[in-house]
Amino acid sequence: MGFVGIERTGVSGQHPNSSLFGLGSRTIILTGGLGGLGLALTKTLLEHGADVINTDLAECPPAESWSPMRAVADQTWGQLQYVSCDVTSESSVAQVFKQAEDTARYPVRGLVTLAGISGRSAAIDYKLDAFKNIMEVNVIGTFLCAQAAARIMHRQMVGGSIVMFASMSGTIVNKGVDTCAYNTSKSAVLQLARNLAAELGNDGAHPPIRVNTISPGYIETPITMPTFNSVPGLKDLWQGGNMLGRLSSVDEHQASVVFLLADGSSYMTASDLRADAGHCAW
Repeated sequence: MGFVGIERTGVSGQHPNSSLFGLGSRTIILTGGLGGLGLALTKTLLEHGADVINTDLAECPPAESWSPMRAVADQTWGQLQYVSCDVTSESSVAQVFKQAEDTARYPVRGLVTLAGISGRSAAIDYKLDAFKNIMEVNVIGTFLCAQAAARIMHRQMVGGSIVMFASMSGTIVNKGVDTCAYNTSKSAVLQLARNLAAELGNDGAHPPIRVNTISPGYIETPITMPTFNSVPGLKDLWQGGNMLGRLSSVDEHQASVVFLLADGSSYMTASDLRADAGHCAW
């Protein structure tokens, strides 16, 4: 299981972003990085000065989506790597993160856990294997990656920031669809982050590691379209359930990640940044 597409395109230059939101001289690991949001975040992190290690299940990233990422790395003097990783496998995560530690030119100071899956079923009919699979990817996978990243940060004696993607579905119940396993898993991620923040923020032996979550509202992506097509009126129901009257795009969740990774959020830990257009306030 090796790295693919390592880009060493020069030294890190000066980036136009302020020190509050710049990510220069640090490596960020991103899981679930080949989806629409993952690729958008890869581009944004590079543009803010970070070196990025993008991980997902595929052995190699598709050329049509990876070539634009390489172009951004070239333009920003960034190092971009892709590596295949099964976040539910302790050995896979350990191997990938050790390789990341050994090959990264800058300390690993950030992790974004985006890898996650969903599924629909009435609770009374939910198959145990399907329920377990969602919990393994969304909860166990998030924990294993956070644990591996924290171990690296401790060995390197650097502070860091772990950003876990939860969901507003960890707080509320989705109208129009039955997704009890997904919602349960995202609620678990919220509590996992709070516990890790308490343990890693001030242990007396290492620089602090901050742990926060992001809880997006509904995002319109190609993945959600089959659900809209199979459940008449669902899109209108979801759009009407927030104060802006529309679904979000992947671009609208990038700034939250940059903020929580960067020094501008240095006093934030165990926090949940909810970007849901006011859905949960109604």
